[in-house]
Parts: sequence; C-alpha cells; structure tokens
Amino acid sequence: MEDSYVIHSPSDTHNAQAGTSKNERTEEVQEAEKIRVGVAFTNLRCYGFASTANYLQTFLDHILALPIRLASLFRQDSSEEVLIIDDFEGLILPGEMLLVLGRPGSGCSTFLRALSGETRGFHVHDTASIKYNGIRYEQFHRLYRGERVYVAELDVHFPELTLGRTLHFAAATRRRTPDRNTASIVASLFRLDEAFNTQIGDAVLRGVSGGEKRRTSIAEAYIGGAQFQCWDNSTRGLDSSTALQFIALLCDLSKVRRSTVAMSVYQASENMYNKFDLVTVLYEGRQIYYGPASLAAEYFTNLGFIKPDRATTADFLTSMTNPEERIVRADHTDLVPQSSEEFARKWKQSQEATDLRAKIAAFNASYTVGMSGPATYPLPIYRQVSVCISRAISRMRKNVAVDASTLIANIILGLIIGSVFYNLDETTNSLQQRALLIFFSLMLNAFAPAFEVVVMWTQRPIVEKHHRYAFYHPFTERLASVICDLPIKVVLSLGIHLPVYFLSNLRRTAPAFFIYWVFMLANMITMSMLFRMVGSISKTRERSITPVTVTVLLCIIYTGFVVPPSYMVPWLGWFWRVNPLAYTYESLMINELRDRQFPCSTLAPAGGPYNDIPVDQKVCLVVGSNAGQQSVSGTEYLLLKYEFLPSHLWRNLGILLSMMIIFNVAHLVAAEFIPAPRSRGEVLLFKKGESRKRKTLSDEECGGITTIQPTKRQASNQTTSNSATRTALDNDDVVAMVSSTSAVFHWTNLDYEIKTHEGRRKILHDIHGWVKPGTLTALMGVTGAGKTSLLNVLADRVNVGAVSGQVFVDRHSRDAGFCRKVGYVQQDDIHLPTTTVREALQFSALLRQSQAKTKEEKLDYVEEILHLMDMERYAEAIVGVPGEGLNIEQRKRLTIAVEMVARPELLLFVDEPTSGLDSQTAWSICTLLRKLANNGQSILCTIHQPSFQLFCLFDYLFLLDRGGTTLYFGDVGPNASTVVDYFESNGAPKCPQGENPAEWMLAVTGNKSDTSSLSTTTASRDWNEIWNLSQQKRAVLQQINDLTSATNTSASGSPDASSPKLASSDNNEYAASRLNQLIIVSKRMFRDQWRDPAYLYSKIAVSICIALFNGISFYNGRLDIQGVTNLIFSVFLITQVFSAVNQLVITFFVKSRTLFETRERDSKSYSWTVFVAANIIPELFWQTVTAVPVFAAWYYPTGLYKNGDAAASTVERGALAFILVWLFNLWASTLAQAFAAAIAQAEVAIQLAILFYWLALTFGGIIMPPDGLGKFWIFMYRVSPLTYLLEGLSIASLAGSEVDCSPLEVQQIPVPTRGGSGNLTCGEYLAPFAAISGGQVLNPFALSECQYCPVWKVDTILASFGMGTRDMWHNAGLLASYVCFNMLATFAIYWAVRVSKRSKKSP
Repeated sequence: MEDSYVIHSPSDTHNAQAGTSKNERTEEVQEAEKIRVGVAFTNLRCYGFASTANYLQTFLDHILALPIRLASLFRQDSSEEVLIIDDFEGLILPGEMLLVLGRPGSGCSTFLRALSGETRGFHVHDTASIKYNGIRYEQFHRLYRGERVYVAELDVHFPELTLGRTLHFAAATRRRTPDRNTASIVASLFRLDEAFNTQIGDAVLRGVSGGEKRRTSIAEAYIGGAQFQCWDNSTRGLDSSTALQFIALLCDLSKVRRSTVAMSVYQASENMYNKFDLVTVLYEGRQIYYGPASLAAEYFTNLGFIKPDRATTADFLTSMTNPEERIVRADHTDLVPQSSEEFARKWKQSQEATDLRAKIAAFNASYTVGMSGPATYPLPIYRQVSVCISRAISRMRKNVAVDASTLIANIILGLIIGSVFYNLDETTNSLQQRALLIFFSLMLNAFAPAFEVVVMWTQRPIVEKHHRYAFYHPFTERLASVICDLPIKVVLSLGIHLPVYFLSNLRRTAPAFFIYWVFMLANMITMSMLFRMVGSISKTRERSITPVTVTVLLCIIYTGFVVPPSYMVPWLGWFWRVNPLAYTYESLMINELRDRQFPCSTLAPAGGPYNDIPVDQKVCLVVGSNAGQQSVSGTEYLLLKYEFLPSHLWRNLGILLSMMIIFNVAHLVAAEFIPAPRSRGEVLLFKKGESRKRKTLSDEECGGITTIQPTKRQASNQTTSNSATRTALDNDDVVAMVSSTSAVFHWTNLDYEIKTHEGRRKILHDIHGWVKPGTLTALMGVTGAGKTSLLNVLADRVNVGAVSGQVFVDRHSRDAGFCRKVGYVQQDDIHLPTTTVREALQFSALLRQSQAKTKEEKLDYVEEILHLMDMERYAEAIVGVPGEGLNIEQRKRLTIAVEMVARPELLLFVDEPTSGLDSQTAWSICTLLRKLANNGQSILCTIHQPSFQLFCLFDYLFLLDRGGTTLYFGDVGPNASTVVDYFESNGAPKCPQGENPAEWMLAVTGNKSDTSSLSTTTASRDWNEIWNLSQQKRAVLQQINDLTSATNTSASGSPDASSPKLASSDNNEYAASRLNQLIIVSKRMFRDQWRDPAYLYSKIAVSICIALFNGISFYNGRLDIQGVTNLIFSVFLITQVFSAVNQLVITFFVKSRTLFETRERDSKSYSWTVFVAANIIPELFWQTVTAVPVFAAWYYPTGLYKNGDAAASTVERGALAFILVWLFNLWASTLAQAFAAAIAQAEVAIQLAILFYWLALTFGGIIMPPDGLGKFWIFMYRVSPLTYLLEGLSIASLAGSEVDCSPLEVQQIPVPTRGGSGNLTCGEYLAPFAAISGGQVLNPFALSECQYCPVWKVDTILASFGMGTRDMWHNAGLLASYVCFNMLATFAIYWAVRVSKRSKKSP
C-alpha cells in the first residue's frame, strides 16, 4: 500500500541522468517521493466565542483594562460558544479539485482554514474527524507543514523587491540547487512577464498593479508546491481570462503531481466550474451538497428547483443559498427545503450523502500505516539562512534610503561632536569633558539601532506568511537580518567614531583606538539585539515603543556617568548590573584614563595673595588629587569618582558578548514561537453600547452576523432580511433622489505615458470615447490593459507621467470644481479603520454635497443611502482593516455608498465594483448601478469576470488591449448581439450557443490563454488595427468631432445654457467652507485617535514612563556638586520624550496623509491646509493633557519643588517649569509633523528628525557649554530650541539654592605656618580665594587642615553651563516661538513638497 503514496510520473523521474550531482539526485528523489495527500473529514464542526463585550477598544478602555481584567477574575465569563460551520463531511482524493461555493458569511473561509490547519481565531470541535491518508489532524500539521498551504486574499510582499526577485526567492526555498529559470517560467504562466523586473511597490512606492500583485501572491504560493492546497477566493481582482488560466493550471498540475486542491471562487464561469472534480455548497455554515461537480445541478433540480437559461452552474448552486434568487417548480412549492437547516437535513438523508460516507469509511480503512515523505522544510537551517541573506542583500540594494540616511546622519553627528570637543587638552580641566564626550558618544552609538524595531515590524507579516508556507523558520530570517546588518554596523560605527575619536584628541594610540572601537561596535550590536528582542516579544509595534524607550532611558541613567554608583537609588540601582552601557562605559573610561597623569589646570588657593604660597601647600580641585601634587592620576580619578577598576577592562567585553548572545538567542526564540496577533476577522466590532445589542461571530470573509442556531425561526428571519435587501435595491424612490446630469462627458486623442527604469512607457494610446447621461458603460480588458489608468486620467487624478489629449464635459473643459462633482469608486476599499459606516457616509455627505443643502438634508440623505444599499444592520459597525472588520462585500458597498452620498453632479467612475464578491452580491451592485443610470446618472465602470446577465446590464462597451489600445467602443446591444456581430463580421468564429459573450470576446481577441481552436485561429489577428480601420471607429470619431466642434464654437461665445452643471456658478473647488472643513475633519481626527488606543496610549504612556523613571531615579536629589550635576542631567534626560513621540507622531501623520492623498484629496473633500491643521490640533490637545502627568511624575519625585528663594517663590518656579515642559511636548509633536510633511517615507523622516534632535541636544549647553564652543558653533547654541528649554528648567528648578558638598568633594587645603606670630584661621586664609571662586570654607576657625567646598551656590554650577539667572520667563517665550515656527513650517513644507510640485494635469 505504501507504494501508492508516492508519485511515479515521467515528469518526476526523468532526471536520473549521467553526470547529475549527488545533491541534484537527492532532490530528484525528494521530488519523486512527494507525499500524496488525500483528506477525509466527518462531523467537521468549528466554533468560536461570542461575547457581549466585543466592542471597539478606545483609549479609555485601555486605561481601565487592568481593573476590568482583575474584576473579571471574580465573575463568570459572559462569552458563549457559537458554531461557525456544523457537521461537514467530505473526501478529496489526490489529484482532485474541490470547489467551495457559498455567499460571504456562509463558512467558506473557515472551512478552508480548518482543513489547512490555520485555525487561529476559532476552534475545531473535538468530535471532528479529519484525516490525511490516515494521519491525525494535529500530527499532519505538525510533521507536514510544508505539504499544506492556505492562501488568503491579502497580498503582503516586500515592496522594494522586484516581482522576479520575489518569485526567485520562493523557488530558492524549495530546492537545494534551484533552477534560476523557475521564477521566469512561473511568471510567464501567470502573465507576469512584463512586470518581472518591476518592484512590487506599496502605497508609497509605485510598483505593479493590483491584479499583478494578486497574481504574484498566487504564483508565490504555487511555487511552494504544497501537495494539499487551500485557495481562498484567490481569483479576486483577476480578469476572467487570467482567472480561468490559473484554475486550468492548477487542474493540470493536480493531475500530474497528484496534489489535492480546495478552492473557493466567487463568480465562477462555466469554464472555470468544469475544471473542478468536486463541489460543495455552503449555506449559513451548513453543508447542503458535496459531490461530483457534474452532478450538483442535477441534485438540486431533482429537489424541485429550476436552473435559469444562460445561468452558470456555479451561479445556480450559489442561488440555492438565497431565497430571493432560487426558482422553484410550480409543482414543488411546498416540497422544497426553505431554511439552511432543511437543506442540510435533506442532504444528510440523500443517497449521495450515504454513498459519500461509504467512500470516506473505505478511504480511512485503506490508510492504516500513514505517510512517509520529505521533511517539512526542504532546506537545512544553514541553507535557509543563506537564501534569506541573499534576499536581505537584494532588499538593501533596492532600499538604500533608510540605511543611507542613518549612515549620513550619524557621520554628520560624529563630525559635529568631534568638532565641538575639538582637541581637548590633557590637563585635569578635560577630565569631565572626556567623561562627558565618551558618555555622549556611547549614547549615540547605543541608540542608533533603536529604529530597527520599526523596520522589524514592517517585515513581520511577510515573514509569518512565509513561515505558514514552510519556506523557512522565522528565526532563520531574523538571523539572516542580523548577519546582513553587521557590515552596516561596522561602517556606521566607524563613521561615528573615527571623527569623534581623533578630532577630540582622545588617547591617540593605535591600541587605545582599537579597544575603543571594539567596545563601541560590541555595544552597538548588543543594543541591537536588545531592541530586537523587545520587538519580538511585543504583540504590536506601538506597544514595543514604550519598553524600548524606558530601556533606553534606564541605560542612559545607569551608565555610571549621569548617576555615579554611590548616588543610585536602591530600587533601580540593580539595573546598573544588567546594563550593557555600564560595562561599556567603564571599559571606555579605563581605556582612556588608566596609567595617565593629568597636569592640574587649577591649584587652590590661587590669585594675588597666594602667589607666594609653595606648591606643596596647594591642592588641585579635582577628585583624586592630594595636597602638593601637581597632577592627578587617571586611575585614581576613576576609582574615587566612578568606582571603576582597570582590571575590569577585558572582563567587561566578555560580559558584553554574553549579553549579546543571550539577547540574540531570546530574540530568535521569540521570533520562532511568538507570532504577531492575527486579525480577528470573525468578529464584527461595534461602538461601545451597540455591541451589547449584538452577539456576532462568523466566517472570516464575513466579519460578523452569521451564527448557527438550529431553529426554523432563524430561517424565517433570514428570509425576511433577504427580502428587505431586495426591497431596498428596488426602492426606486430612493434611487430617484440621486443626482442626474444632462451633460455628455467625452474625450479624444488621449495618450498617457510614464517614466520607468527602461525608459518611457505608454499606458494609453489614442483613446476616444464618451459617457452619455443615463448610460452604463463597461470598461473591460485584461489585467494591465490600463483600465484604472484611463479612469484616473478621465477623473483628473493623474499625478505622475504625461497626459495629452482633450477632455470635455458637454461643451466645457473641466473646471476647478470638476473633481468634487464626480464620484470615483476606487478598486481598493480605502477607509479610515476607526470610523463607523454611518460616520464615514456622514463625513462624505457633509463635506462634498453642495452648500445649498442643509445639514439635516445631507444627514437624511445618508440614511436613505444606508437603506438603499442595505447597510442599516451594520451602520454602527467599525470599518476596520482588510481581514478584520467589515467583510469584502460590506467594504465594497461602503466604498460605493461614500461616493453616492456625495451626490455626484456629472458622472460616476466605478473601478472593479464586483471584484471579490459572490455572484448574487455582484448582481445586486450592478443592478443598483443600472438603476442609477436609468435615473440619468452617467456611469463608467471597469469590470472583471462578468457573467452573461451582468454583461447585458451595460449599454456601452469600451474594450482595451495590452498597451492601452482600443479594441472596441460602442453599443453592447440586446443580449450582447452588437458586440458579437462586430467581432464575427471581422473574422471571429461564431459565438457558440450558451457561451458567455464577455468570455468569448476576450478569447477571440487573443487575450485568453487557451489552447482551443477558438483562440488559436484569432489570436494572431491585430484587433486594434481592425478597429482603427472599422466603420464603427469612424462613426465614433464623427460624433466626437461634432461634440468638439460645438465645444469650440461655444468657447468663443457665451456659455451654453444647455449645460447647466458647468454653467452654474457653483464652480468652487470645495463644497464646504474652510471653517466647516476644519471642524468636521478635526472632529474625525480626535475620534480616530480616541479609538486608536495603541497609538494614544503608547504616546501618553511612553512620555509618562520617561518622566516617572527619570523622577524616581533622581529621587530627592542631593544638593552637593555631583547631586546638582545629576539634577541638571535629569533635566537633560526629560528631552528623551522626543525620540519616542517622534516615531509615533510621524507614523500616524503619514498614515493619515496616505488616506488623504489616496482618496480624499482627489475627491476635493477638503483642502490640504485643513488636513495639516486637523492633524496639528489634536496633537496640541493631547500633548497638553500629557504635560500634566509628565510634569508631576518628574518634578515632584526629584524634589525640585522644594527649591525657592526671595527672587522667585516655589509656586512661580513650579508654574514656569510646567509651562516649559508643556511647550517642549508641543515642540516635539509639531517638529515631528514638520518632518513627516516633508518626507514621503516615515522611516527616513524619523531618522532625520532624530538627527535634528541630537543636533539640538548637542548644542543645548549641557554637553558643551557655550564658552567651550568655537565661534563657528556658537550660532547653533543660540538657535537650538533645547538651549532655552534646558536653561529655563534648570534655572526654575535650581537657581538660588545652596550647595552642600559631599565628603569626596571637600578639598583639604593646608594653612601655611607663620614664623613668630600665630597661624591664620582657615576663614582668614581662604576668604579672598572663596570670594573670587564662589566656594565656601566649611571649618573657618580651624588652624591647620582647611575643608574647602569649591561651590557654595548652585548658580555657580549653572554659570559653568552658560546658564545665566536673568529673567526666567524669557526662555518660555522663546520656546513658544519655536512651537509656532514648527506649525508654520509644517504648512509651508507640505505646500512646497506635496502641493506645488504635483505634475500638471491634462486639460
């Protein structure tokens, strides 16, 4: 029996030839021994848990999460088990293909996911029996992960890689020695040849089209070669020709490879249907048929149903799940099943089901041994790492902007820091400067990799997808990333530290520099591993920012410089022992200062009265000095001030390397075993308050409101609901409210070309046509024919490339108000994820409808559209993101409704409205478009895979070929007779009876990859040339000439009254006033942030955490010299808030900008100034709210509130400190937005903003006082906003306080003896010196050893940092001016970069 498990086909065994290498022979054996996977399942039941608490999480819910979670421990769980699919059974043998049919929400996705083992989000019931050639469910998915694959609808790829490189990588993971031609061969199979060298692209990076991206996802999974394949609506977005080709390819391969395929397909044509061996029909989570595809229609007709003429078998089967679609024979009205439960019961009692159960039993009985085959991962670990390294290098080459910006930014910082500390002297005066320089350089070095967390999260969905495909282990990709980043880190480390080290005159010996650089490089890698570990453990990108930022702060504080060990608080002092920076800093300081003598720059006492005092009776005012010594030992200085021991130099490197390994191992383990949270597509979320009215759980494709309750009442309710749907779509009164037009939209000689790497590429060529009022025009063509490009050109939405030709609305050129007077239903359903359906429609209506309409009328119209589109039952549901929230159908309806509520005055462009929808939903949407057209609306609609019934709804057809050339434009005709007659009269074979004219048309024009005689006899004909020479084109040109002539005549005279839409005075660019725009958009922005708790909570939490850990680390700071210095650095570290806020604000701004520029800008919903202002206002509000806890968490624990004097009370000082903290928060967010407005890529914007921050921090007066700056850099000190923040906070917090020196800081100065007369007291002896230097004699009446504190007032320490105690409030005024400047700069930069430079549009 085991011999039947393997394939013995010629195509699999022909490779055994002489000269074949051992590896190649091994791979051929593995290929030949691929297991055959037959699957048998009985009593398959899947369930989830519905809860009344399933509502959208807001910021407040996040705050209350902990107490609510604690309370839940003491109460009963309110969730209940809800069935998703119930009692499925079936058998798929090797080499067979199963078609899964059903409406969205019927359980198609859940069924496929259950079979493929992708069960996150729901559960398979324990009573279910699923066996793969006798192997149990859990065992199969553990041992043979690579032999099963589930391909979902979402397309995630590395945008910077080319399509060819993406496929080549997939091929490289499947064989030890991959064939380099595999990628190109597969690309040709899926018609991706032209895009082979094109980048995949994303919302920012221009790349392949949506259809090409979809086919790339399919090709990638196809290359995986899994023997058991589950394809979930994978033909979505493909034209009927390409979809059929893909299904035919799977059919052929399933026969050759003996692979097993299960696939859900919406709108399957008859040719597609005939490729499948088996079909199952699902109805509300129940199975109502499973068996041979050829017998399915007969089964239902035997029950008493009628199959309509011209209806495809797939449409007929799916119609069984819709009471309004199925047709019953007159003599069977009371005999046919009505509800899903009755259908399922009828099926269970049928002879076909009995025969199926017998086959399942026989199949399970024949497989008692199990399977044997190759390992899940074809490649060993080292080869997986190798191919991932190869891909990472390709990505680095294509995406150099981020790495280059990081490298350039850090080299610039290195040069600046080196020049600021230029040529330090080698006296005691430089000891503190050297310590500060090494500390600051270490900060810069250690936190350069912090940005890697963001990059890692962008890769995570792709890595986890490949893991599900068994391409490689996730940890191997992470390891490859670490390896590839090593050369960058080496260059980056050298770029930073070469200028810093040698410009600043650190210890200039080769061994010293080598030790310095090795420790810096080891520290950079260690910190990189730490950040990656935190990112891998975190569940979301936003949640990883807070722990990373707090870790950064603690690493800085507990390095040993900011807070020496003796000053560390006990509750956090332990962090010093686990801090990689602490060990690095100790070794760097040892390397710099050990075995060196630093001449004393200042001896005390000094000055006129003390010039005659012998040197042996003076002391150097530096820690570690002794009376009479003119130099200070670096080793002694390290021991006394920092407790650093020279013997720790190389010990610390070992500790550092150990930490590096531990962090890396933890990172790799987390990457392998802690996946990112998957979307909860089975849950439809409502606003809080609405969720308690609903308990929703359903199939992933549905997103809600489908549960199985075994009652007839539910079937009755469902029938009522479906009847309501039909009633809504038939509501002609509502349709009549939609605006109509009398203007003819026409264009002539349209050309459109773009610039590519290979040169200029023409997308559209010599296009002529029109859209008349009251007509529905279909725009068709294969994927890549330029359909969407034509819509963009006509809708005046092209921002790149060159457009030539003429476009007119009736007798006028397009005016400033054209874009808002048209509706554009985009192919991609782009919406704000946090808004509800009703809110999205209200937003569009309030902004885009004419000002002549009152607000009440606009909102009432929204309710009418909700009723018309049958969206009332989920009007309060949150839109969500693809895969979580509204399902495909609901999102498409929302996209259409958003344009309908705008009441487009001229025409409606619709791009792929039926893509991804089942046939019934596609029919309802096209019927709606037909009704709108009948009411006078002009509609131009692109469409894929139209059935005969759908195709006949259109009045005109515009057919494009590859290259953007016209194949036909004209009437469709009754039953598509005009189109068919045109092609038949020009040499095409006759359209067979019952053939879908839309598919036949694509076949005869050579756009269908089919080996039938139909295609081969006509594919060689140049149909574009036939069109150019045809009578039909001459008629089109003549009519356009008539319209153009009328236009030219009218252009020289007064406006024509026959075109009221264009002649009206309402030609404003926007419908709403700027003030109304600002109010409406700002309200939505506030709501968006409130409903995005990950963003808002992270932004506020990270600020508070930084302040809190800062405050408790300097708890009740002492006012000795070191303590005051510590507190000044506490002020310095409060600015670390910027690093975290910067990442969050920029990312949020870019996300909002993408929505605005992708949809709302081109529809003229609101202006760019409103967009910028509406982003700034909520940030100002939330930063103001955040400033209160930030101030309290930092100011009071440090004890700064206690300081006050006669010049300024503690209340005034506290008020000033709060205002400065508040202004700094505003400055941080507005600066981040200014950078986000300037730069397209969020990653680059973040890097440049951090560079600016480091520069401002460098010249803020703490790192280098203004007296130490050269003339060249003093300007930077004056323009740095942080100068005024740090000075203002330091003065407000510390000025006027007295210093109490610690024993270590007190200097012992001997009193010289006087012959004959008594000795002077210490007070008498040191009084002149103390008056000059600002010190204090602690024992003024002593006669021998004087205890001298070098500083008496904090003002002296502040003065050493260049901080004067002049009017305290002027710093607040200056910082406020910087905030205002940032806001103005955001507007100016956005205009300069993204408004003024937009390409000129066509006339």
